[in-house]
Amino acid sequence: MRRSFAFVLVLLMPGALLAQQPGKEMVVQVASVERAEIAPTVAVPGTIYSRNDVQVTAGVAGQLLMVAEPGTAIRAGDPIAHIDKRPLLLQRAEQEALLERARINVRQLESQLRRQRELGDSNLVSEFELEQTEANRDLAISDATITKVRIRQIDDQIRRADVRAPFTGIVISRAHRAGEDVARGEILARMTDVRNMEVRAFVPLKHLPRTVVGDSIDVFVTDASFQGRIRALVPTGDVRSQTFEARIDLPQSAADNWTVGQLVSVAVPIRAREVALAVPRDALVLRHNGSFVFRISDENKAEQIAVEIGDSAGHLISVSGPLAEGDRVAIRGAENLQEGADVKIMVSQSEPQAASTDG
Repeated sequence: MRRSFAFVLVLLMPGALLAQQPGKEMVVQVASVERAEIAPTVAVPGTIYSRNDVQVTAGVAGQLLMVAEPGTAIRAGDPIAHIDKRPLLLQRAEQEALLERARINVRQLESQLRRQRELGDSNLVSEFELEQTEANRDLAISDATITKVRIRQIDDQIRRADVRAPFTGIVISRAHRAGEDVARGEILARMTDVRNMEVRAFVPLKHLPRTVVGDSIDVFVTDASFQGRIRALVPTGDVRSQTFEARIDLPQSAADNWTVGQLVSVAVPIRAREVALAVPRDALVLRHNGSFVFRISDENKAEQIAVEIGDSAGHLISVSGPLAEGDRVAIRGAENLQEGADVKIMVSQSEPQAASTDG
């Protein structure tokens, strides 16, 4: 057992000696100390919802010819379902025949009225007969107009026989299949928009004064985070939970990582924002004798700086100590640094395209 322990120790020693070897350049990544508005936050649970989620209903009664399957991606204006149009087309043909009949009646009455007016000058037609013919002519014109309106109503029903998507989204369920007869207004399917999402979070009432419509707010899970915007507040508190609802818009890029129905956390500010010096969380080195950051000098040497940790916001955390805005601090490789160590900067967050190779 002792020989095995000694063997493992020998394997570990070269790495440890390399990390502390005098004159050996340590590779680090740096970021700049910045002055930022920091507000302490508390995480409250939220759920992702779609901004657009509808139940698609039948526009007319009839037999279904097609209903899109769940999982089908549909663009706005494309059909979700088709209803048989033949009964409507037959009704339209009937109304067109009635319209032609009404037009024939109008022409006949206008011809009769014209002859009666010619005979009226010879006192061969009474004024009553003339008025009766005029009334019949006007009724025939009215009947033709009514028939035209009925044709337009049938055309609207024919248009609604093709049930179309009100927005671009995905069908997530269907209640009927092809071959079934449905009534007008009956639910056929449900579709949702997976690109335009919002978070609905229930925030404690005591944080209402610092939750403002239009403010940016961090939404996160274990492995990803996005910055949302508070779109609306429902400031009526729930008596039991003592919370109010906040609705937070997410960027469309969040749809590549998150999905509707997912649980997330929302970083709600618990105090007013204050301007302070801040560094990335990765810059902190926690040791038994305190918290430190390693400032990288112009000569690419590490300086160990003791700091006191303050509030945090996102990836930034406020610190107090002998630091100045614009100082470079190590955010990768800092755990192996010692005071005065030479470093080699490979990547800088403030200048991502630059690489320093000076020793």
